[in-house]
Amino acid sequence: MLYEDRNRERHEVRGRLVVGADGRDSRVARLAGIRGRVRPHNRFFYWGYYRGVKPADGRSRMWLGDPDCAYVFPNEDGKTVVLTAPGRARRDEYRADPEAAFRAGLARLTEGPDLTEAEREGKLLGKLDLPNVWRPASRGRVALTGDAALSSDPLWGIGCGWAFQSAEWLVDATAPALRAGGDGLEAGLRRYRRTHLRRLGPHHLMIADIASGRPMNPYERLLYRASARDPHVLRAFEAVGTRRRSPALMFRPDLLARTVVAGR
Repeated sequence: MLYEDRNRERHEVRGRLVVGADGRDSRVARLAGIRGRVRPHNRFFYWGYYRGVKPADGRSRMWLGDPDCAYVFPNEDGKTVVLTAPGRARRDEYRADPEAAFRAGLARLTEGPDLTEAEREGKLLGKLDLPNVWRPASRGRVALTGDAALSSDPLWGIGCGWAFQSAEWLVDATAPALRAGGDGLEAGLRRYRRTHLRRLGPHHLMIADIASGRPMNPYERLLYRASARDPHVLRAFEAVGTRRRSPALMFRPDLLARTVVAGR
Protein backbone atom coordinates (compact mmCIF):
# COMPACT_ATOMS: atom_id res chain seq x y z
CA MET A 1 0.00 0.00 0.00
CA LEU A 2 1.30 3.47 -0.90
CA TYR A 3 0.99 6.50 1.36
CA GLU A 4 2.19 10.08 1.20
CA ASP A 5 3.78 11.83 4.19
CA ARG A 6 3.59 15.50 5.17
CA ASN A 7 6.49 16.30 2.85
CA ARG A 8 4.55 14.73 -0.04
CA GLU A 9 7.07 11.91 -0.27
CA ARG A 10 5.57 8.55 -1.18
CA HIS A 11 6.31 5.36 0.73
CA GLU A 12 5.28 1.76 0.27
CA VAL A 13 4.08 -0.41 3.14
CA ARG A 14 4.20 -4.16 2.63
CA GLY A 15 2.36 -6.72 4.71
CA ARG A 16 0.32 -9.86 4.29
CA LEU A 17 -2.66 -8.11 5.84
CA VAL A 18 -3.34 -4.43 6.54
CA VAL A 19 -6.16 -3.67 9.01
CA GLY A 20 -7.90 -0.32 9.24
CA ALA A 21 -9.47 0.24 12.65
CA ASP A 22 -9.22 4.03 12.56
CA GLY A 23 -12.82 5.26 12.72
CA ARG A 24 -15.46 6.66 10.40
CA ASP A 25 -12.96 8.98 8.65
CA SER A 26 -10.57 6.07 8.08
CA ARG A 27 -7.28 7.11 6.45
CA VAL A 28 -6.47 3.47 5.79
CA ALA A 29 -9.62 3.14 3.68
CA ARG A 30 -8.82 6.37 1.85
CA LEU A 31 -5.22 5.32 1.15
CA ALA A 32 -6.41 1.91 -0.05
CA GLY A 33 -9.00 3.51 -2.34
CA ILE A 34 -11.93 1.86 -0.53
CA ARG A 35 -14.85 4.21 -0.96
CA GLY A 36 -17.99 4.13 1.10
CA ARG A 37 -21.67 4.63 0.44
CA VAL A 38 -22.82 7.69 2.35
CA ARG A 39 -26.39 8.16 3.55
CA PRO A 40 -27.25 11.50 5.16
CA HIS A 41 -27.99 11.88 8.83
CA ASN A 42 -30.70 14.44 9.51
CA ARG A 43 -30.26 14.61 13.27
CA PHE A 44 -27.43 16.03 15.36
CA PHE A 45 -26.32 15.38 18.93
CA TYR A 46 -25.72 17.22 22.20
CA TRP A 47 -24.89 15.33 25.37
CA GLY A 48 -23.30 15.55 28.79
CA TYR A 49 -22.24 13.32 31.69
CA TYR A 50 -24.11 13.91 34.95
CA ARG A 51 -24.26 12.76 38.54
CA GLY A 52 -27.56 12.81 40.43
CA VAL A 53 -29.95 12.29 37.51
CA LYS A 54 -33.42 11.14 38.63
CA PRO A 55 -34.96 8.63 38.57
CA ALA A 56 -31.82 6.90 39.86
CA ASP A 57 -32.97 3.33 39.18
CA GLY A 58 -30.12 2.26 36.88
CA ARG A 59 -32.42 1.85 33.87
CA SER A 60 -31.66 3.09 30.37
CA ARG A 61 -34.39 5.13 28.69
CA MET A 62 -34.86 6.16 25.08
CA TRP A 63 -37.37 8.49 23.44
CA LEU A 64 -38.06 8.10 19.71
CA GLY A 65 -39.81 11.17 18.35
CA ASP A 66 -40.81 12.61 15.00
CA PRO A 67 -38.00 13.50 14.48
CA ASP A 68 -36.44 14.53 17.83
CA CYS A 69 -34.92 11.73 19.91
CA ALA A 70 -33.17 11.45 23.28
CA TYR A 71 -31.76 8.91 25.68
CA VAL A 72 -30.50 8.51 29.23
CA PHE A 73 -27.89 5.77 29.74
CA PRO A 74 -26.39 5.01 33.18
CA ASN A 75 -22.61 4.59 32.91
CA GLU A 76 -19.94 3.38 35.31
CA ASP A 77 -18.72 5.29 38.38
CA GLY A 78 -22.15 6.76 39.12
CA LYS A 79 -22.32 8.81 35.94
CA THR A 80 -25.21 9.02 33.50
CA VAL A 81 -24.99 10.19 29.90
CA VAL A 82 -27.94 12.39 28.90
CA LEU A 83 -28.31 13.01 25.16
CA THR A 84 -30.65 14.85 22.82
CA ALA A 85 -30.77 14.11 19.09
CA PRO A 86 -32.93 16.81 17.48
CA GLY A 87 -33.89 17.02 13.84
CA ARG A 88 -31.87 19.38 11.66
CA ALA A 89 -34.62 22.00 11.77
CA ARG A 90 -33.46 22.83 15.32
CA ARG A 91 -29.80 23.51 14.44
CA ASP A 92 -30.11 27.31 14.65
CA GLU A 93 -31.82 26.98 18.03
CA TYR A 94 -28.94 24.94 19.42
CA ARG A 95 -26.27 27.11 17.82
CA ALA A 96 -27.75 30.25 19.39
CA ASP A 97 -27.83 28.84 22.95
CA PRO A 98 -26.83 25.16 23.29
CA GLU A 99 -27.46 25.00 27.04
CA ALA A 100 -30.98 26.45 26.85
CA ALA A 101 -31.90 24.39 23.79
CA PHE A 102 -30.58 21.21 25.42
CA ARG A 103 -32.69 21.71 28.55
CA ALA A 104 -35.73 22.69 26.49
CA GLY A 105 -35.36 19.49 24.48
CA LEU A 106 -35.32 17.42 27.67
CA ALA A 107 -38.31 19.32 29.05
CA ARG A 108 -40.40 18.30 26.02
CA LEU A 109 -39.94 14.59 26.82
CA THR A 110 -42.71 12.59 28.41
CA GLU A 111 -41.43 11.46 31.83
CA GLY A 112 -38.02 12.84 30.92
CA PRO A 113 -34.95 12.91 33.22
CA ASP A 114 -34.95 15.25 36.22
CA LEU A 115 -31.73 17.29 36.30
CA THR A 116 -32.87 19.62 39.11
CA GLU A 117 -30.29 18.28 41.56
CA ALA A 118 -27.90 16.83 38.99
CA GLU A 119 -24.35 18.06 38.43
CA ARG A 120 -22.69 17.85 35.03
CA GLU A 121 -19.08 16.76 34.82
CA GLY A 122 -17.29 18.50 31.99
CA LYS A 123 -18.71 20.49 29.09
CA LEU A 124 -21.88 20.01 27.13
CA LEU A 125 -20.65 18.21 24.01
CA GLY A 126 -22.04 18.51 20.49
CA LYS A 127 -21.67 16.86 17.09
CA LEU A 128 -23.48 18.38 14.12
CA ASP A 129 -22.56 16.07 11.26
CA LEU A 130 -22.43 12.27 11.50
CA PRO A 131 -23.23 10.74 8.08
CA ASN A 132 -23.88 7.01 7.79
CA VAL A 133 -20.95 5.44 5.89
CA TRP A 134 -20.78 1.84 4.65
CA ARG A 135 -17.55 0.52 3.13
CA PRO A 136 -16.70 -3.00 1.94
CA ALA A 137 -15.19 -4.77 4.94
CA SER A 138 -12.25 -5.98 2.85
CA ARG A 139 -10.64 -5.38 -0.51
CA GLY A 140 -7.49 -7.12 -1.67
CA ARG A 141 -5.45 -7.66 1.47
CA VAL A 142 -6.87 -4.68 3.32
CA ALA A 143 -9.56 -5.28 5.96
CA LEU A 144 -11.64 -2.71 7.82
CA THR A 145 -13.22 -3.12 11.24
CA GLY A 146 -15.48 -1.02 13.46
CA ASP A 147 -16.47 2.42 12.22
CA ALA A 148 -13.88 2.21 9.44
CA ALA A 149 -16.09 -0.39 7.79
CA LEU A 150 -19.53 0.67 8.99
CA SER A 151 -20.42 3.98 10.64
CA SER A 152 -24.07 4.05 11.63
CA ASP A 153 -26.18 6.42 13.70
CA PRO A 154 -24.61 6.43 17.22
CA LEU A 155 -28.07 6.94 18.73
CA TRP A 156 -28.30 3.15 18.93
CA GLY A 157 -25.01 2.66 20.80
CA ILE A 158 -23.47 0.38 18.18
CA GLY A 159 -19.89 1.75 17.99
CA CYS A 160 -17.82 -0.36 20.40
CA GLY A 161 -20.09 -3.39 20.01
CA TRP A 162 -19.67 -3.58 16.25
CA ALA A 163 -15.94 -2.83 16.56
CA PHE A 164 -15.31 -5.80 18.85
CA GLN A 165 -17.65 -8.07 16.89
CA SER A 166 -16.13 -7.29 13.49
CA ALA A 167 -12.61 -7.69 14.89
CA GLU A 168 -13.58 -11.14 16.18
CA TRP A 169 -14.98 -12.14 12.78
CA LEU A 170 -11.81 -10.92 11.07
CA VAL A 171 -9.54 -12.94 13.38
CA ASP A 172 -11.67 -16.08 12.98
CA ALA A 173 -11.57 -15.75 9.18
CA THR A 174 -7.87 -14.97 8.72
CA ALA A 175 -5.94 -16.43 11.67
CA PRO A 176 -5.59 -19.98 10.21
CA ALA A 177 -4.06 -18.70 6.96
CA LEU A 178 -1.78 -16.22 8.74
CA ARG A 179 -0.52 -18.89 11.15
CA ALA A 180 0.05 -21.40 8.36
CA GLY A 181 1.93 -18.88 6.25
CA GLY A 182 0.51 -20.27 3.02
CA ASP A 183 -2.40 -19.52 0.76
CA GLY A 184 -5.93 -18.98 1.90
CA LEU A 185 -5.80 -15.41 3.18
CA GLU A 186 -7.85 -14.03 0.28
CA ALA A 187 -10.51 -16.68 0.82
CA GLY A 188 -10.60 -15.83 4.53
CA LEU A 189 -11.04 -12.13 3.78
CA ARG A 190 -13.91 -12.93 1.42
CA ARG A 191 -15.58 -14.91 4.21
CA TYR A 192 -15.10 -12.00 6.57
CA ARG A 193 -16.62 -9.55 4.07
CA ARG A 194 -19.65 -11.81 3.52
CA THR A 195 -20.16 -12.33 7.27
CA HIS A 196 -19.92 -8.60 7.93
CA LEU A 197 -22.44 -7.84 5.19
CA ARG A 198 -24.89 -10.58 6.22
CA ARG A 199 -24.82 -9.89 9.96
CA LEU A 200 -24.64 -6.09 10.04
CA GLY A 201 -26.00 -4.95 6.68
CA PRO A 202 -29.73 -5.26 7.54
CA HIS A 203 -29.22 -3.41 10.83
CA HIS A 204 -27.31 -0.60 9.12
CA LEU A 205 -29.98 -0.14 6.46
CA MET A 206 -32.70 0.07 9.10
CA ILE A 207 -30.70 2.47 11.29
CA ALA A 208 -29.70 4.71 8.37
CA ASP A 209 -33.32 4.86 7.22
CA ILE A 210 -34.49 6.03 10.65
CA ALA A 211 -31.56 8.49 10.82
CA SER A 212 -32.95 10.27 7.77
CA GLY A 213 -35.38 11.98 10.14
CA ARG A 214 -38.42 10.83 8.18
CA PRO A 215 -41.75 10.54 9.99
CA MET A 216 -42.49 7.20 11.63
CA ASN A 217 -44.41 4.85 9.39
CA PRO A 218 -47.63 3.16 10.59
CA TYR A 219 -45.94 -0.17 11.29
CA GLU A 220 -43.30 1.46 13.50
CA ARG A 221 -46.02 3.14 15.53
CA LEU A 222 -47.78 -0.20 15.95
CA LEU A 223 -44.51 -1.89 16.90
CA TYR A 224 -43.59 0.62 19.60
CA ARG A 225 -47.06 0.46 21.15
CA ALA A 226 -47.19 -3.33 20.93
CA SER A 227 -43.77 -3.66 22.60
CA ALA A 228 -45.17 -1.89 25.65
CA ARG A 229 -48.20 -4.19 25.81
CA ASP A 230 -47.21 -7.67 24.58
CA PRO A 231 -44.23 -9.49 26.18
CA HIS A 232 -43.67 -11.64 23.06
CA VAL A 233 -43.36 -8.58 20.84
CA LEU A 234 -41.17 -6.91 23.47
CA ARG A 235 -38.72 -9.83 23.54
CA ALA A 236 -38.44 -9.82 19.74
CA PHE A 237 -38.03 -6.04 19.65
CA GLU A 238 -35.30 -6.26 22.31
CA ALA A 239 -33.47 -8.98 20.35
CA VAL A 240 -33.43 -6.81 17.23
CA GLY A 241 -32.60 -3.64 19.15
CA THR A 242 -29.57 -5.30 20.75
CA ARG A 243 -28.54 -6.66 17.32
CA ARG A 244 -28.74 -10.29 18.45
CA ARG A 245 -31.34 -11.00 15.75
CA SER A 246 -31.94 -9.68 12.25
CA PRO A 247 -34.59 -6.98 11.70
CA ALA A 248 -36.32 -9.56 9.48
CA LEU A 249 -37.53 -11.21 12.70
CA MET A 250 -40.16 -8.49 13.14
CA PHE A 251 -41.81 -9.54 9.87
CA ARG A 252 -42.35 -13.15 10.90
CA PRO A 253 -46.09 -13.84 10.37
CA ASP A 254 -46.90 -14.70 13.99
CA LEU A 255 -45.10 -11.60 15.30
CA LEU A 256 -46.73 -9.42 12.66
CA ALA A 257 -50.15 -10.59 13.81
CA ARG A 258 -49.38 -10.01 17.49
CA THR A 259 -47.95 -6.56 16.69
CA VAL A 260 -51.07 -5.49 14.80
CA VAL A 261 -53.42 -6.76 17.52
CA ALA A 262 -51.48 -5.34 20.47
CA GLY A 263 -50.53 -2.10 18.75
CA ARG A 264 -53.98 -0.93 17.75
